[in-house]
Amino acid sequence: MFWADEIVEDILKKSSKNSFIITDALTPSGHAHIGSLRGVIIHDLVRRGLIEAGKSAEFIYIFDDFDPLDGLPVYLEKSWLKHMGKPLSEIPAPDGKHKSFAEQYASEFEAVFNNLGIRPKIARTSELYREGKFDNAIKIMLDRAQEIRTIYKEVSGSDKGPDWFPLQVVCPRCGKIGTTRVTDWNGREVRFQCQENLVSWAKGCGAQDSVSPFGGKAKLPWKVEWPVQWQVFGSDIEGEGKDHFAAGGSRDIADRIARSILKINPPYDIRYEHILVGGAKMSSSKGLGVTAKDMAEFLPENLLRFLFIRTRYKRTIEFQPEGETIPLLYDEYDRAAAAAPKSDLARAFYYTQIDVAKPQPQHRLRFSKVANLLQMPRCDIFDYAQKEKGRPLSEIERKEIENRLRIAKEWLKKFAPEDYQFAVQEQLPEAAKDLSKEQKDFLRKIAEIVAAKDLNGEELHREIHRLRQEMAIAPRQAFAAIYLVFLGRDSGPQAGWLLASLDKKLVLERLKGI
Repeated sequence: MFWADEIVEDILKKSSKNSFIITDALTPSGHAHIGSLRGVIIHDLVRRGLIEAGKSAEFIYIFDDFDPLDGLPVYLEKSWLKHMGKPLSEIPAPDGKHKSFAEQYASEFEAVFNNLGIRPKIARTSELYREGKFDNAIKIMLDRAQEIRTIYKEVSGSDKGPDWFPLQVVCPRCGKIGTTRVTDWNGREVRFQCQENLVSWAKGCGAQDSVSPFGGKAKLPWKVEWPVQWQVFGSDIEGEGKDHFAAGGSRDIADRIARSILKINPPYDIRYEHILVGGAKMSSSKGLGVTAKDMAEFLPENLLRFLFIRTRYKRTIEFQPEGETIPLLYDEYDRAAAAAPKSDLARAFYYTQIDVAKPQPQHRLRFSKVANLLQMPRCDIFDYAQKEKGRPLSEIERKEIENRLRIAKEWLKKFAPEDYQFAVQEQLPEAAKDLSKEQKDFLRKIAEIVAAKDLNGEELHREIHRLRQEMAIAPRQAFAAIYLVFLGRDSGPQAGWLLASLDKKLVLERLKGI
């Protein structure tokens, strides 16, 4: 059974509810990396599966924009260091266009998943705090601070000390939230210090005062805030990536607080693995990995969705846009499109489609062929595809080829390995001067075929194969000879199409002149 269907089936076995709230969240501290899409896509697939099962399901995506800026993105200038420790919602936008730092990067990521057909309801923690949605929970957590300390100690082994309170206030003097420490609570106000060296990534101003913790003047630490979000939204389902579900990690602490302090059941858990670029976990602030925006602009929506959907959520996704990753991804996508109905591959393809009612191409020209044909002079790719199909292309099929052409151009420019890139040499390459007599005889026979007949790429390719077999020359030796003479290397695209794409005079002169 396909993994998304398994999750939905398990949810329905464990719950008799007819309506579900699904939540997920992100801290908009910079360009969201491509791995951030995994949670969005998983949760939206579950929403879609529940609706198809006859249930009601709403997906709410939360931007944790009241978190402090605790790591300066590598693509920002050092002048932004003065904002370290301030809430992301209170820092100016680097682009000067959005109302805040958080809004710029949240809007960017929202546009990416909207374009993938995912349109959850959006919530922002800065607004929730200002509206007082967390006020009751703040009071509960402060009143029961000792129990919270015990939970941290028992679950994760973290000793917070007898005077630690689960809250940080926004310093009225410097506006920072990451540098403040609450030292007392009298039931109405908290006493706090804005400490210069509380954290390594920001400097406090030294202010000390008493303030009300309500109405957006303070926030709960993440591990305490997370179960409060579940309570506020009534979350039934929310999963998380590996860094959160490690033993003694934030999910374990949040679950314990939900049950022991808030008296609610934690939402159904979906524990999914990371996506790695070059074997490394990605970070939006450290610039590790590919941004979601960059990949969304490069890959079409269905293929970007497929990158995540094809792999079980419990398995790590290894992604490297360089090399053969994109051609292989396309090959797998095409296999999914042609898979037997109800198979896991067919279900993956089904969930890949934003609009399942939209007609699909019946013929898909392999991406690696598109990339090769693109580099051949005078080659009509649409004519090639039509001959390969055996009948006229539909409008949908032509559009699919156009999309693959666009992506292939970018891929060849930015990511393709040398093996995929070639250029016809103006003169006979030096590498072709050491051909064996057998190879030279083979090439002269090809010249006779080219001179005698006007053949298209497929017809010429068949003639080359027939000639090779007739002359009993090894495939590797035969085709290497062609590539060495025209490309200066021993490998290349389909030989018949390469020769057919070139000026006939050039082909004859080159083959006869060896």
